[in-house]
Amino acid sequence: MRFLFLLFFSLIFSFNSNSFASDKSEKQKKLTQLKTKIDKLRKTIEVKENSRSSYNRQLRSIEKQIGGISNKIRKSNKAIKTKQRALAKLNNSKKSIQKDIFTQNQQLSEQLHTAYTLGNQEQMKLLFSQQSAENLQRNLTYYEYFSNYRLQQIDVSTQNFDRLVENEKSIKLAKIDLEKILNKQKSQKSSLSSDRSKRKKIVTNLENQLKKQGKYLTKLEDDEKNLKQLIDSLAEILIQTPPPRSTKKFISLKGKLSWPVKGKVKKLYGRLKPPSNLRWQGVVINANRGNNVRAVSHGRIAFSDWLRGMGNLIIIDHGDGYLSLYGHNESLYKATGEWVEAGDIIGSIGDSGGQSNNGLYFEIRKKSKPQNPTRWCKSSNWFTSI
Repeated sequence: MRFLFLLFFSLIFSFNSNSFASDKSEKQKKLTQLKTKIDKLRKTIEVKENSRSSYNRQLRSIEKQIGGISNKIRKSNKAIKTKQRALAKLNNSKKSIQKDIFTQNQQLSEQLHTAYTLGNQEQMKLLFSQQSAENLQRNLTYYEYFSNYRLQQIDVSTQNFDRLVENEKSIKLAKIDLEKILNKQKSQKSSLSSDRSKRKKIVTNLENQLKKQGKYLTKLEDDEKNLKQLIDSLAEILIQTPPPRSTKKFISLKGKLSWPVKGKVKKLYGRLKPPSNLRWQGVVINANRGNNVRAVSHGRIAFSDWLRGMGNLIIIDHGDGYLSLYGHNESLYKATGEWVEAGDIIGSIGDSGGQSNNGLYFEIRKKSKPQNPTRWCKSSNWFTSI
């Protein structure tokens, strides 16, 4: 009977394990398909954008390049901080070792002075000191103890000197590594400055072209159409893939979300975009260049690339048809298919998309329909900006 019970339990466990593995494999397969479909969509958009004016092609290229260099500088900053912390730790260790050596040297100096005052034949003097056998045995034991202790102190001092030599080598190597990173970052910053100057010229030329040809209104309409087509295409793809793995429904967070970046919210939602009859479908948050942009809630990155009018854009799928959009980033830190939690850093503030001021364009949508972000995010609730 016991054997049958164990056999039944093992079969059930095996079935559940296989079922779990199969379910996991199926989800992974669907996520891979999602990435493939979105990558095809991204390439289609890229081909379409490349067929437009040379200024737009140049803008796309330079802004993506700026984003890449900016991201490298961010990683360099992290590496510099890590090296500086390691160097500080090594320097503290050096001070500690030097302090130990100083203390041990003092103790050895005192012991050697005592030994010197007794003369070179300390043990022989004790043997012929005409003390009682009991006192002699005790003094010889003390002598042996102090002698052994002295040898141990010498050994410890030797080890500490070796540690100090190794520590000095480590400090030297850490300084060399830090110098390399700093020089690399200096080169990166120089490239970034040069690319920003190039971008400025491209944006000026593009604006002059639009004014000259009277196509600014057409550009606004095309940009909105582009974004709508992207979101509609994503909606078709996302409906066929597993929803975000969250226990909380996105709708339950309405009015409780934090803003994606700390700054001045320009309440543009629903207002006209002069000189067109188009209306703002999100808000612009003015903030300092380079400040972190954070995900407002748990979800999966559905899009992470450059889009005309939006610049470096990230779109997060929160399930049940809800999306959040983050445009005009300088850098994008997350790739399509990655999972994010509320507060995760996904990009940095910039002016991509041909903007003249730094800031974040932020939208929330449900099944392609824009929602008013001020009704979703608490008025005084901010993520840390840096």
